[in-house]
Amino acid sequence: MAAASMEQIRQKIKSVNISNKITTAMQLVSTAKLKRVGHRIEMIKPYYSEVYNTFNQLIPKLNKSIYLKTKDQVINKTLWVVFNSNLGLCGGFNNNLNRLIIEQIQPLDEIIAIGNKALAFFNNHHCTIMQSYLNFNSESTYNDSQAITLSLISQFNNHEIDGIKVAYTKYVNSVTMIPTIIDLLPIMPIISKDNRINLVETDFEPNPETVIETAIPLYVGAIIYGALVESQVSEQASRRLAMENASNNANDMKNNLLVSYNRARQGAITQEISEIIGGTNGQSS
Repeated sequence: MAAASMEQIRQKIKSVNISNKITTAMQLVSTAKLKRVGHRIEMIKPYYSEVYNTFNQLIPKLNKSIYLKTKDQVINKTLWVVFNSNLGLCGGFNNNLNRLIIEQIQPLDEIIAIGNKALAFFNNHHCTIMQSYLNFNSESTYNDSQAITLSLISQFNNHEIDGIKVAYTKYVNSVTMIPTIIDLLPIMPIISKDNRINLVETDFEPNPETVIETAIPLYVGAIIYGALVESQVSEQASRRLAMENASNNANDMKNNLLVSYNRARQGAITQEISEIIGGTNGQSS
């Protein structure tokens, strides 16, 4: 029995060692990708954040615009742009965001799924998938995301949808990623604490309407590409963290198995000594 138990423990230790090698390798790969993609977010995050804030300040200066949300406006149909990963093994990166969307999505809403995981999840939850994009990766450029931008602007301008939301995972640091949903269009005026609309002093030439309508593709394109890059950085950070935790758990499991193995071996040695002593005493008697 002891020999069988020791053999089982040895097999378990062997399996844990193999798993540990895999998770450690994946952790190293994710770390390298995180460093590479991380440089991109450092360059573009200030840009698309400033674009978002600027347009949220400028559009409320218009007297009337389809891009400005009024107090009594009802949003019946929203198009969600959801950024997930194509691969798994990244902890709660996808599920944390998707659960947040499921809590808010309405029956008439439709989804643009970015990534295999988004397509599979929302299909399983019987949501309407308008389009899916499964080829984005860490090498994707601003031009690659323009197809999404043009589709969004076209559908919104043609009144096929009432609103656009972007759902992605915001990167804070290597251990903190926050599921985030932003209202892309229409834009709600920013209200201050004293219930006044905060506006920047801006002069438009030739007029606000022309400037805003011309610049809307810039606004939508910057937010979509920024969310794409930030989502990719968060994915690699989540995968690195998940693989690090898996490697640590494997080491803990291996240590516990070694303790069990040593105890079983010690028990087997003790049993053999007892049998030798018992046999010697039997012969002496």
